[in-house]
Amino acid sequence: MARDYNNGVEELLAVGNLDLMLVFKGMLLQPGTLNRFKRAGTPCFCFYPDVSFQDHGDNIPECLSLYDVVFTSKRYHLEDRGLDGEGADWCFAPHGFDPEVHRPVLGEGMAEGCYASDVSFAGHWSAKKQFLLEQLVGALPEIGLKIWGPGWGRASPEVLRFWQGRAAYGDELAAIYSLSKINLGLLSEAGRGTSQGDATTARTWQIPGAGGFLLHEDTAEIREAFAVGREVALFANGAELSREVTRYLGDEPLRQSVAAAGHQRAMSEPYTYARAVDIILERLASHQLEKQAKGGASAAR
Repeated sequence: MARDYNNGVEELLAVGNLDLMLVFKGMLLQPGTLNRFKRAGTPCFCFYPDVSFQDHGDNIPECLSLYDVVFTSKRYHLEDRGLDGEGADWCFAPHGFDPEVHRPVLGEGMAEGCYASDVSFAGHWSAKKQFLLEQLVGALPEIGLKIWGPGWGRASPEVLRFWQGRAAYGDELAAIYSLSKINLGLLSEAGRGTSQGDATTARTWQIPGAGGFLLHEDTAEIREAFAVGREVALFANGAELSREVTRYLGDEPLRQSVAAAGHQRAMSEPYTYARAVDIILERLASHQLEKQAKGGASAAR
């Protein structure tokens, strides 16, 4: 699969005069493939969405120094200077939501029966997330919880019984976020080579974008983005998680008011992926000007 993927990418070299090679994460992209685009004079950018550069195979760390610019969705990566090697410039570009995908969905019949729940979490398994959910179901054993995402087959029996057996993407995510009374914004812990874990993640923006009620781990970044108690709800530990779930399940008018205000904030800022697109395009324009300036200086010599 990796060989076919790289062969397919290299076929794009025949297009000629490419403005940009933009790699999303790049787990399968091999350094040799990336170098062929660089030799052809194509700017090579990477948008990196995850916590660690070392937990997803060898290609990612081997390619990092080859990019012209690495755009990271994690601010703390800019301080973890041991990660970047040599060569690439680094820039923060935030996660967001796609308003054509992450939008309010009305459910009825089978759809509502499949996706509706008291509490939902959609995302990868991790030990920290499992621990928080164990505390939640320990305090509220009758909770109507649904877990969607890869890796939860390794979860403890207390949590495994709530797993839906698979991940959810696209329209299904929008349905889950819209039809769950409470959506959990659980964050990933630190990975190899990183100083800390997430402060925000894609769920931070996608749940309000879909009109869902967001109960998020308490971080400085979420407090900068949304008004606490008015647009989102926060928790700092397992005890607070259970307490806030109980509070908001028991107060539907307040829950709906917070969800509506969070959706309005997400749409009005806007917290869409357009923010990242603008940053990438601005950096591309700057890169092109730098390249032209260097070419002019070489011609003058």
